Amino acid sequence: MSCPTSAVPCFRYFLPLALSAATAAVAQTSTAPRVILIATGAETVARPLVESFRQGMRDHGYKEDVNYRLEIRLGQGDPTVVPGLIRDAVASRPAVLVVTGLAGARSAREATNTIPVVVATSSDLVDAGIVKSYARPGGNITGLNDLADELAVKRLELLKEAMANASRVALLVDPEFPATPKIERSVRAAARTLGIEISRVDAKDPASLALALDFVAASRPHALLMGGASLNVVRAKEIIERMVAARVPVAHYWPGTAEMGALFSHQADIFYNFRRAAYYVDRILKGTKPGDLAIELPTRYELVVNKRTAKDLNVTFPASFLLRADKVID
Repeated sequence: MSCPTSAVPCFRYFLPLALSAATAAVAQTSTAPRVILIATGAETVARPLVESFRQGMRDHGYKEDVNYRLEIRLGQGDPTVVPGLIRDAVASRPAVLVVTGLAGARSAREATNTIPVVVATSSDLVDAGIVKSYARPGGNITGLNDLADELAVKRLELLKEAMANASRVALLVDPEFPATPKIERSVRAAARTLGIEISRVDAKDPASLALALDFVAASRPHALLMGGASLNVVRAKEIIERMVAARVPVAHYWPGTAEMGALFSHQADIFYNFRRAAYYVDRILKGTKPGDLAIELPTRYELVVNKRTAKDLNVTFPASFLLRADKVID
């Protein structure tokens, strides 16, 4: 189509086409399935995880705001607001709800038995009664799961390898976290074999966490082992800084905590988990029932060791321990 000599009449030809294209794009976006992702952390913590999920969606051929819409709702570091965020999300009827953590999975189960739910990362979904089995979850919930008690035991074993003389270890847990009883039982059983005395310290909110850290600093155990629960993640920097100041090494389970100053971190590849969560969303959007999608267990774990923290706390790592590390911070 040629344009008339005058520039003004050209709009008669092209403006309707442009408006038509814009209207079609808006219509396509408004009918695209909505996916709501809810995470406990603040934006700085959640951003790389959300980007991993977005990458996973791109890997499956999705374009955001074209053939799916993504809404992010964050707890801003306060686990107590997450159940409300999940209830509000359910009320808006998304195509799929993506949640994190065992507490998030439990809140989602309580909020809906119809909207498909993908758990991007959690622990003990079967033991907690969230799903029927790993192979056939049933119901409306599926996703990725680790075994919190086994991983806590592994971190205790790594701690003993890193600090052969460690005989008193504090275990920081949330008494309201569903997996805490199982974690404590398993850690205590392993500790007896390793010749370690375990003292349990409880924290369920910022106020009780401050008191718990005061207690640990005063009692000076040889190390602090982190149990599960989102509080230990969203307050990781505070925990590590307080313990380093008190000269108590920390064994953590979340990516980035060794970089914050923990003696070491040992965890599943959480970024892979969020990318993999997109696989479940893709299958659900294409018609597969969540209960027919088997729950996956992580196969890759990462040990990150901080030699700077070790030096500051007069800990000398055995060469065999350093050889096991996937990353060493000098």
